[in-house]
Amino acid sequence: MYYDKNRRYFENKKVIYFIGLGLIAAALVLFFIWPVDQDNYRIITFTVVPVLTAGCIMFFGSMLRRSSESEIDEDVMKELDGFDQKAYFDLDLYDRELPYISSVIMEGYHYFDTPYIRRDSQGIYRTDHYVRTLVYFTKEALCIASRTVHLAEEGRDDRYFVIPFEEITDAKLEEKSREYTVGKKQVTVKFYEFNVYCGDELRFSAQTRYDYTVECAIEDIKKQAKRAKE
Repeated sequence: MYYDKNRRYFENKKVIYFIGLGLIAAALVLFFIWPVDQDNYRIITFTVVPVLTAGCIMFFGSMLRRSSESEIDEDVMKELDGFDQKAYFDLDLYDRELPYISSVIMEGYHYFDTPYIRRDSQGIYRTDHYVRTLVYFTKEALCIASRTVHLAEEGRDDRYFVIPFEEITDAKLEEKSREYTVGKKQVTVKFYEFNVYCGDELRFSAQTRYDYTVECAIEDIKKQAKRAKE
């Protein structure tokens, strides 16, 4: 993973990009203004060609020095490859996962206090952290695994939680928002949190989009918690 290129993607500085584009446009204008004949050949050679060359270097160089959206996606997929199988093994879910309650997958860009944020071509705000969360049900406990992929600096974080149902007092899908400065604009990014409570303590939290499967998981958690206390 090229972290420098990823940081430039999020910083989204386009000064050199636009200067290069301007030089290319200027060179083309000069080329079409001056007729190509023997008298203007040297002028074109020593004026238009260097300007066009410099413009191309700056324009294409600025594009190559930062990651594209597809390259960011590839980085995320590489870092998540094999995580589901690893989590299943680490949590020892073989023969323990309840077959009648579906596991849940939640994933997306994590919104936290970071300067690295950018709106992509699909209108989604990306940050330098991407999180995949897996939620499984066993007879006695809720088992959760999450991996945070770091895109602007080296590293990734794996976390595991085993929460006995008898300790769970509530589970909720709560709407949240966070303010960011993107360029010169203030933007509000809205998202949901999947929250599991034990008494007054928030035992686990994961950001997610509104999803029917998450709503169903919350209802299943409440049912299993109630059953464990009976």
